[in-house]
Amino acid sequence: EAEAAAFVDEARDLLDDLVKIRKARETAARAEAQWNEIREARDAEAARAYIEKYRGVEGAGLWVNLAESLLQELDKEAREAAQKVQEAREAWEKVKGTQNESVLTAYIAQWEPKAESREFMAAARVRLNALARVRRANEVAEELKRRGSRFQDCAECPQMVVIPAGSFLMGSPESEEGRYENEGPQHRVTIPAPFAVGAYEVTLKEWDACVADGGCGGYRPDGEGWGRGRRPVINVSWEDAQAYVRWLSQKTGKEYRLLSEAEWEYAARAGSGTRYWWGDEIGSGRANCDGCGSRWDDERTGPVGSFEANGYGLYDMHGNMWEWVQDCWNDSYRGAPNNGNAWEAGSCSLSRVSSRVLRGGSWLNNPRYLRLAQRYSYLSGYRHFDFSFRVARTLAP
Repeated sequence: EAEAAAFVDEARDLLDDLVKIRKARETAARAEAQWNEIREARDAEAARAYIEKYRGVEGAGLWVNLAESLLQELDKEAREAAQKVQEAREAWEKVKGTQNESVLTAYIAQWEPKAESREFMAAARVRLNALARVRRANEVAEELKRRGSRFQDCAECPQMVVIPAGSFLMGSPESEEGRYENEGPQHRVTIPAPFAVGAYEVTLKEWDACVADGGCGGYRPDGEGWGRGRRPVINVSWEDAQAYVRWLSQKTGKEYRLLSEAEWEYAARAGSGTRYWWGDEIGSGRANCDGCGSRWDDERTGPVGSFEANGYGLYDMHGNMWEWVQDCWNDSYRGAPNNGNAWEAGSCSLSRVSSRVLRGGSWLNNPRYLRLAQRYSYLSGYRHFDFSFRVARTLAP
């Protein structure tokens, strides 16, 4: 009614005020609840978002002030933590290239208990283990050398030669005569630890010993009528070679394997930077190939060891037989390992049947294919009468 109109307006104003008070209380309650969550979590990003959301909002001022104090505290802790991580990083940078096990051991003992160094501990332990393997390999190599220039782990096993650690330029320069594009780019490879390599290609006699002992899948390769004994094993695939090294490892308790491509070239070069380990010309009577001047040229294999050994005491690294190595095929060395390891990426990931690398050339190839940098590949399951292999042994598994 007319006489009540003024009181209705006052009631409406009072109701608006009460609604505002209720909303402010609800906002304050939400702000308090969210603040309690942030306080428990101690999350700096959440605190920043909270301050941005509630700054200037009625009823949330107290909690915003508390959030700002927490954020200052968290930022200080973050700066201190970052400083500690930086100190840990600088400490790791000083020792990560060391060749001294005791230095790394001391570093781990000092920094492992500290949370800020956690990201460096895995790398430190990997490095320490690598140094320990190199040390053990050197110790084994010295012991084997004391026995003589060659050793055998069993009567039927291949004769092995210790190859020292070192580094070399892998591949061929663009100026090399007969070069293929897949031999580049030249890159430096470091072999960190000594290892052992078969002085000869695996012979048919050695393969037959594997078969007689129940290994090598019972497969007895055809010798093509050229003789067995000290002739290199022929008609073997990469997969056959893997069966042989598995048998050899089981028989001896040592880690036998195929060479990596880098190890093969390093061992074959024996310090040489020329096309062949003896120079840039094939000469005559130094290898078995089509045009090498041997009595087996382009006709058949010759007995292993029929020619002069290279500087490491390895025979027939040029010619006689192509030799399977561990690596998958890649069209160039871009992205190749530089530590002597086999390159297991490449063709092996493209199909169920992988292409693996062969090195060294054979009795039916011309001298171009015998060059130290020459590369070839074939399907891992393929057998041919000029495919063979030689073994390697890890001295410190």
